[in-house]
Amino acid sequence: MSFWDKGRMPESEATDREPVGGWSTSRLLTKRTLIVVAVVAAIVALLLMVWQVAQILLLIFASILLALFLRSFAVTISEHTALTVNASLILVVFILVTSFVLIGAMYGPDIADGFYQLSLQLPGTLDKIEHNLKHYDWGPAFLDTLARAGRALTDPRQLAGIAGIFSTAFGGIGSTLIVLVLSLYLAAEPKSYIDSAARLVSQERRGRVYEAFERLGHALRWWLLSRIVSVVAIGVLTLVGLLMLGMPFAFILSLVAAVLNFIPHIGPIIATVPAVMVGLTEGGSMVLYVFILYAVIQALESYLITPYVQKQMISIAPAWLLAAQLVMGASFGILGFLLAPPLAVVVMVLVQMLYVRDVLGEQMELP
Repeated sequence: MSFWDKGRMPESEATDREPVGGWSTSRLLTKRTLIVVAVVAAIVALLLMVWQVAQILLLIFASILLALFLRSFAVTISEHTALTVNASLILVVFILVTSFVLIGAMYGPDIADGFYQLSLQLPGTLDKIEHNLKHYDWGPAFLDTLARAGRALTDPRQLAGIAGIFSTAFGGIGSTLIVLVLSLYLAAEPKSYIDSAARLVSQERRGRVYEAFERLGHALRWWLLSRIVSVVAIGVLTLVGLLMLGMPFAFILSLVAAVLNFIPHIGPIIATVPAVMVGLTEGGSMVLYVFILYAVIQALESYLITPYVQKQMISIAPAWLLAAQLVMGASFGILGFLLAPPLAVVVMVLVQMLYVRDVLGEQMELP
């Protein structure tokens, strides 16, 4: 047998063994394919489950925000008094409840009457706008488009959907109670819940979990502080400006502006609409003054008040924040729209901490 013959396998043996090797490779590929399919199916099932319980998760997140608000005030009081944190928490809840009850008893009827009078004023404003639009060539076509939209809203199929408002309202009351109760539990013993979450990972990674919770709590506290300061500042500045202009319903319009300013970017635009409509009843010059007033106040809030408060807060590009609001609003309704900004803060902190710093290795200052 030659040298080459010694290195070769007999044809019969080679023929017998070749299918075995091919079968082994095929079995290995099939096993890997099944693993990949199983992982993908598990991910899809998890995403579908999260989607189904998204509203509940959003309520839990709202409870966490409220718990952070209550806990922050309680810790501040505890640091400057002899009270414990839990005793300070009880004091904070008592002060807030008492304040809401007193405000409702003293000013509730006036506020309700102001909104009622405003609702009576707006139809007359709409008639005036319609009368003025008829003087323009494009006015009748625009009014016809609005009329078709109004008829569409009175379609029986649309009314069937609107009939669900009452059940939604009752659901909103129940959801509010759930958020209040859950936030009190979270604010009273936050460490126990954080410890429970940390036990889900290995011992060597628990430090990163505690650090992540600390960073998220810091960022969300500063976001809440910036929103509260912004709401108060916008309300006061709007009230003073409207009183100086002699606008009717100044207190109601400033209250609307303050509440809607809690929603970044879109809220201030919505708050301008009723003010402009009321200004139309006072003349064209008043509308211009209202526009200027709201533009100046928003400029002060955007370039002076908010940047000063947000020095300790994570910076989010306005385009990303607006996109998050639109996506969350379209997917989960008003609750998703309201909670989109703080959720964007959470995502940005986790991306910077767990990906930019840990995976990419870039050194950066976290909030």
